[in-house]
Amino acid sequence: MNTDYQPIACTLYDIFEVAALRSKRLILTVKGQEQEVVVHDVYAKGKEEFLDGVEPLSQQPLHIRLDAIEKVFDPSENKSYIPSRC
Repeated sequence: MNTDYQPIACTLYDIFEVAALRSKRLILTVKGQEQEVVVHDVYAKGKEEFLDGVEPLSQQPLHIRLDAIEKVFDPSENKSYIPSRC
């Protein structure tokens, strides 16, 4: 387990939790690349937090560490979020 995890703001974590409850589609920017994901779960494992989901077209499973997310776009609300740290 990597110990350099930087916790994200609780408000953004709440956005991910609601997205998981509703199996909502989000567009995430991770390492400069946009990644569309239908969110299935958000959780902590040890001191790290993760988002699990699938890529909508290919149904490829995705496992993303939350502090790797650089930007979040919610197309259903036409809103963007820039993660900040706790």
